[in-house]
Amino acid sequence: REPPSPHPPLSHPPHLHTSFPPHLAIALPKMPTPPRRLSGGLSSLLAGVTSAATAPIAPEVLRAVKKAVRAGLEGGPRLDVRDATTLLSTRKPVEVALIGAVADAIREENVGNRVGYVINRNINFTNSCVKRCGFCAFSRTGVDKEAYFLPTEEVVRRAKEAVELGATEVCIQAGLPPGMKPDLYIELAHAVKAAVPSVHLHAFSPEEVIYGARRSKRTVKEMLRELKEAGLDTIPGTSAEILDDNIRSQIAGQRLSSKEWVDVVRTAHSLGIRSSSTMMYGHIEEPEHVAQHLLQLRDVQDETGGFTEFVPLSFVAAEAPMYAEKRIPKMRAGPSGSEVLLTHSVSRLVLNGSIDNIQCSWPKEGMRMAQVLLGHGVNDLGGVLMNESISTSAGATYGQLAKPKELRELAQEVGREAYQRTTCYDTVRDDFDDDELLTNEMKFETTNFGSYKELIAAKTKWRAKEMIKRSYSTTKRNSFGRRRMHTSHNPKSREGLREVTYSQSHTIVPTYECFNKCTYCNFRTDIGSSGWISLEEVEHTLKQLSKDEFGHGEGGPVDEILILSGEVHPKAKNRAAWHRHIVKICEMALDHGFLPHTNAGPLSFEEMKELKSVNASMGLMVEQTSARLLSGVHRFAPSKKPEYRLDQLRIAGELAIPFTTGLLLGLGETPDERVQALEKIAEIAEEYHHIQEVILQPYSPGGDRYGIHAPEQKFNLWDLPNFVEQAREILPKDVSIQVPPNLLLLNDDGTSEADGTTNLLVRCLEAGANDLGGISPKDEVSILI
Repeated sequence: REPPSPHPPLSHPPHLHTSFPPHLAIALPKMPTPPRRLSGGLSSLLAGVTSAATAPIAPEVLRAVKKAVRAGLEGGPRLDVRDATTLLSTRKPVEVALIGAVADAIREENVGNRVGYVINRNINFTNSCVKRCGFCAFSRTGVDKEAYFLPTEEVVRRAKEAVELGATEVCIQAGLPPGMKPDLYIELAHAVKAAVPSVHLHAFSPEEVIYGARRSKRTVKEMLRELKEAGLDTIPGTSAEILDDNIRSQIAGQRLSSKEWVDVVRTAHSLGIRSSSTMMYGHIEEPEHVAQHLLQLRDVQDETGGFTEFVPLSFVAAEAPMYAEKRIPKMRAGPSGSEVLLTHSVSRLVLNGSIDNIQCSWPKEGMRMAQVLLGHGVNDLGGVLMNESISTSAGATYGQLAKPKELRELAQEVGREAYQRTTCYDTVRDDFDDDELLTNEMKFETTNFGSYKELIAAKTKWRAKEMIKRSYSTTKRNSFGRRRMHTSHNPKSREGLREVTYSQSHTIVPTYECFNKCTYCNFRTDIGSSGWISLEEVEHTLKQLSKDEFGHGEGGPVDEILILSGEVHPKAKNRAAWHRHIVKICEMALDHGFLPHTNAGPLSFEEMKELKSVNASMGLMVEQTSARLLSGVHRFAPSKKPEYRLDQLRIAGELAIPFTTGLLLGLGETPDERVQALEKIAEIAEEYHHIQEVILQPYSPGGDRYGIHAPEQKFNLWDLPNFVEQAREILPKDVSIQVPPNLLLLNDDGTSEADGTTNLLVRCLEAGANDLGGISPKDEVSILI
């Protein structure tokens, strides 16, 4: 718990004069002590409201107001849900004014006439997010053309720039990026604190804490403890919205639950990590929901004492998907003016004696309303922000920066004293007659902080899609790290270890029907024999993958949806429908927070271009480049012509699509032909720099099929390490080499090894392979060969 507030508690009830009409009289008992400042001020305010009243104040409103005053003065019963609901429900101007006046008198008694602000910077480092909350116009899928992702060095640069301008706080919040590195949040905290140790790091909402914990397989407590060790000071109490799960299910069904939010902040407080608290209102909630939310916060504060302030956040509807698309009946376009006033006023009354600081959000309310709210229980104007993206993206028009001088003048114009504070409300300064200070603040006039519009512009260098590479998917230090492995192929190597990457994936097959008839393939079915997967089945699969802690299974969270399809003939009547079906599956995967990776055979330029917009990456196996094989295993597979396959790599390069390709080893090719195939892939990779990895996949050609005899040239699995070493020499160094571990779990004697520590796989890794591909419960191709 924090030390007691330096402000004296309300201990002496005033004698409230009753010379105004009887229906407005608040009959509190006379006390032997002289009336305090509150009594005269409150009496005058009530009298002023009375003189303008044209209708009686409702008895239940007056009763609740009287109870609020008594609670503060006498330590009597605090407002309950019914009382708060009553006050929040009124719309009579005279009652709104009365409630605001009482709230402001209590504010003055509790925290005085000072108005705080903090010099801080918001760093919303990415808008790519695995969730689709109905109110959020900020989030984008990981492959959206407007999705951005600031690298750690840019986050650090912005933090350092902020401190040079006098900031005491950096606030870091963002979307939940798909395929996030498990320790990203910890790395960010460490990097910022290492660069600017003096800054207060206010970062990672309860939603982000849970996401980070699940990505890294930590408990929430472990996650918070490690963040604190990395430099985290406090957490924002955002993502609370309304702490009612029925409301949450309608506006943000994928959000963390009310209980989860409360559990995170309780855990944070128990570790000495304080937090703010918030509420989003003005959408579909009723006054009772707001009242219940406030009382839940009060209960937590009574238990932990860890909340620094409460910030009511108006719903900004202009760009919110759930409002623009009319998803929910009777959704409001944000709160009315009366609602804004009442929400702040009633918050002060309900939280009186619990959370001292009530802050208004100038990015959502604007400066004029913020100034009005200073007369309705508010004592804090929040931060200067420097960069504000979330409200701006939703359609708020009040800018991304409030200069310190502007916030001071806002308070001074209504007779209040402004002071610069820390995140936890200690005073930084309240004397601003300092030439050096004013000179430093002049830098706010000339510094270009960048804007949200610039971040989402097509020309930005921080495209999220370009940063989401296989190396950015779930990675682990490989279990063979104790062996001395070659490190020259990986610039990130350290201590003799080399990272081996893989992605947790799940395969969705739009159709097994394929017009090609490769002699080795049991994946395909004949045209018209098995149909296409339904979108309902796809939706069910994606929901199952995402509902269990963001896709957690025994192997960890699923990042990638591999969309692997049989091929429809380019001239078939249903080709366009087949392509649309695949695009829709990709869109559905993105909506559930996954990264689609499509391999659907050769595509036209326009087909590939459309799929680019809904895929993190794409792929196509070259297989082999020898035309000689067309008379053998590929005799009845017209799309396997080498020129077609290589042209696909070039189209992908022209479209700048991160691409995966590979060779099938054992189709009848000679050793020289394998090397020639690698050289052709390397040439295209050097030209376009888009190939992420090359798969070296050993295949048994199978028996006779379609009248074709198995080729004489086969591939010996034990030659794979040598071929990996050749590939490493031929391919560009930034192209990963992938080997399929499920085909290589063999001992020296050729027997299968169940524990995965097998000699053949180790030899391939030591030879230069550094990727294990998508780890999926079912290999839809190799298992059928």
